[in-house]
Amino acid sequence: MSRDKNYIKMINSTKWRELRLKKLQSQPLCEECLKSDKTTAACEVHHIIPVESAHDIRQMQALMFDINNLMSLCHTCHSDIHKAMFSHTKENVKANRQRQTKRFIEKYL
Repeated sequence: MSRDKNYIKMINSTKWRELRLKKLQSQPLCEECLKSDKTTAACEVHHIIPVESAHDIRQMQALMFDINNLMSLCHTCHSDIHKAMFSHTKENVKANRQRQTKRFIEKYL
């Protein structure tokens, strides 16, 4: 879970809970499992573009509450996606550094 106070406020909002429910009702099966011809109930909602990748609060809100930025997932697939995002492979470390550098440049330079 994020430590960003803005993210925490948004993820605990009524607006998010309603959007999450709407997404799960419109897509009740795990989207990743369906790609492998498996049928698994979705119980979690994932932001495709991470909300914390935004540079300011308005961008965070846009990513948080955009239904097109959401995926319905089972717990296992959601965990696997996050493990891959934060894995320490050479490629992921390089990609994370590039994102951090880009954010720093856009924010301060």
